[in-house]
Amino acid sequence: MTSIAYRAEPPRPGWTWAIGSLLVGWILAGAAALLLYVGASLIGAIGQSSALNGSSYPGDGLALNEWPYPDNGWWSLFANIAVVALVLVLTTKATSLWMRRSYDHVSDERLSLVLLLTGWLPLRFGGPIGGFFGFVVAVVLARTWVAGAQYRLPGRTAAAMVTALGAFVAVYGLLHPLWAIDVIPPGAGHARTTMVVMHNAALVSVRVDGFSVSPPLGRVEGGQGPFGFPARSDRFLVQRLPQGGCGTLVVGVRARYHVFGLPLTQSVPAFVSLGRC
Repeated sequence: MTSIAYRAEPPRPGWTWAIGSLLVGWILAGAAALLLYVGASLIGAIGQSSALNGSSYPGDGLALNEWPYPDNGWWSLFANIAVVALVLVLTTKATSLWMRRSYDHVSDERLSLVLLLTGWLPLRFGGPIGGFFGFVVAVVLARTWVAGAQYRLPGRTAAAMVTALGAFVAVYGLLHPLWAIDVIPPGAGHARTTMVVMHNAALVSVRVDGFSVSPPLGRVEGGQGPFGFPARSDRFLVQRLPQGGCGTLVVGVRARYHVFGLPLTQSVPAFVSLGRC
């Protein structure tokens, strides 16, 4: 009688392993993403992406969009996807390296899918699940699905992916350096005007052909071109508001400009108050 020996499956790691690895991976990737963000800010490739109009809109003050760049067509969509992909690679690699300190059977491929779907990334991007429940799902899947499989993303491949994605994001940011950083609500005696503060995050002067607002609310003062927009400076656009109407309206401040000699257009969001309802 012949006996057949089967390879023993490695025991599943504990819950502490899964929780600790996800937390450590998030912290390490968050630190790396923060360094990249600071670097992008220093070269003018990223900045504040939205402006909130005083207390008339939830979340009083300045805030970043959940996507790093405001919607400006397909180019901005791919730039935002590249940001998420870059952080996903960093978080996957940091988490899997920590996991393998005590358990070698880990699939980086499965781990990246879990991180993306649960939103367990150092971004304001919640994924399809997100929140505390997303973290719980990530812990369960890390222990029952990620562990036990074997796929290791090579370090050189991960570095090449981060470099390529970072370069794509930097090029987009350098060519789209204009941001709406504040909206000043109407003051006493100026009930039908609001002021949008535009910022040039670039390290070079931008030649602006003109600003316009969509949907059109009225005449925009301070946006008639062409004029030079110095590096790291602000420009105040006075938006005439229509008679009647109330509430907060999301408008797109559209700029036609030249940077590095290239003619480009860009639209950034601003929240404009039409008055109390």
